[in-house]
Amino acid sequence: MRGKYSSYTFVIEFLGGTYVHQAFGESPELALRAWLRVAGEEEFEWSRYRAELLRALAEQAAIPIEGCRNVWCMSGLCGEYLFLIHIIGTDTGAAAEGKRQAEAQVIWIEHWRIGRGGVR
Repeated sequence: MRGKYSSYTFVIEFLGGTYVHQAFGESPELALRAWLRVAGEEEFEWSRYRAELLRALAEQAAIPIEGCRNVWCMSGLCGEYLFLIHIIGTDTGAAAEGKRQAEAQVIWIEHWRIGRGGVR
């Protein structure tokens, strides 16, 4: 998924809580950093750690999870607090279109079966 503008889901473990957010970017790291820079304070209760977390992530690369496709992990310290971030590539463009096409086919088949004298 790297190298194109993709959607990523972040599962963030920080300060005793679990937070889930989504953002777009050319890589998991760029999407995460972009979201952290522009996210409003209402989006996460630990926003006062934003600058420190951005510094901690500045030079860090997301590590691919072995045996998984489009899944990465980042971890480290933000001050004295540990953070763990799982990143899942969730590029929904093709998947969503495929799902819509499959649903349309099922609806058409159901319509055809009902229209031809009832369900068979």
